[in-house]
Amino acid sequence: MSHSPFFSIHSLQGLIFDSMKKINVLLALLSFLVFPPFPSQAENAKQLVIPGTGDSQVLLQKLAVLYSKNRSVSVEIPESIGSGGGIRSVITGKNELARVARPLTEKESAYGLKYRIFAQAPVVFAVSPGVVGTTNLSFEQILGIYSGKIQQWDELGGGGKMYVMNREDGDSSRSVLENIIPGFKEIPTPVGGMVYSTPDAVQTLIASPNTIGYLPMPVTVGTELRILQVQNVSPTAANVREKKYQLVVPFAVVWKDTLSPLAQNFLDFLSSPAAKKLMLENGTIPVD
Repeated sequence: MSHSPFFSIHSLQGLIFDSMKKINVLLALLSFLVFPPFPSQAENAKQLVIPGTGDSQVLLQKLAVLYSKNRSVSVEIPESIGSGGGIRSVITGKNELARVARPLTEKESAYGLKYRIFAQAPVVFAVSPGVVGTTNLSFEQILGIYSGKIQQWDELGGGGKMYVMNREDGDSSRSVLENIIPGFKEIPTPVGGMVYSTPDAVQTLIASPNTIGYLPMPVTVGTELRILQVQNVSPTAANVREKKYQLVVPFAVVWKDTLSPLAQNFLDFLSSPAAKKLMLENGTIPVD
C-alpha cells in the first residue's frame, strides 16, 4: 500500500518539530543549571558579613576563621567603616550584624537595635619598635604628651625627639581617654598626627620611629609594638577584671530583627569556651 507524498512530508515535518522542541527544552534546562538566574536562599544563608569598627576587626577576623573551621559557611569581617557605619548598615537592612566599640547613642537606640558586649579590650599606649627607656606613663605625663609640653623621650627616661599619633574626635579609644583621664578632654588642641582608622594606627606606629599612640590592645598582638603601663598598672586580663586598669573599650555587636540561623549561631559562638580562649590569647577579656 503506497502513501501519498503529502502524508510523508507532513509526517516528516512533525518529527522534525518534535525533535527541535525536545532539543530546545534540553538546552533551556542545561542553561538553567549552568547559569542559574538567582542565587538560592541556601547559598545566601552560608555567608555572613559583619561590617563596622576597626577596633575589633582583627579579633573578629580570627574568631571568624575559628568559627568557619569544619563548617560549610563563611563569615566575612571587612575593612573598617566605623561603628556608625556598621550601625547604619543594620538600620537599613543591608547587614544582620555589625561590630561596634562604643555604646549606642539615644538616636540609634530609637531604631530598636539590640546591643551585646562580648568582650572588653584595654586601650593601651604603644610605642614604635626602637623606643627604649620608657615603660610607664602617669596621667600627668599623658597630658604632657598630648598637650605638647613633653616633646622629648629624654623627659620619660628615653632619648630623642618624640612623635605623637592621635585619633579623631569621636574615636572609641579617644572617648575612653577623655572619660577616664582627668583633663584629657580639656586639652584645647591635642598634638599629634591624626589617624582615622585603627588598622592605619597600627601601621603608623610600626613604620614611624620614636612614635607613641593609643589603640585597643588586641590589634597590637603579634606586632613589634611595645605596650606601656599606665599609672604603674599593666593592661592584663586580671587587672581589667579587678578594675585596676580602667582604660577599657567595649567590643559589641548590634542587630535589629530576628536573626537568621547563621547569624544567631555565630552570636552564640562568641560565648563558647573556644571563642573565649581565643579572646584571652589576643588581649581581650570575654564578657558573658
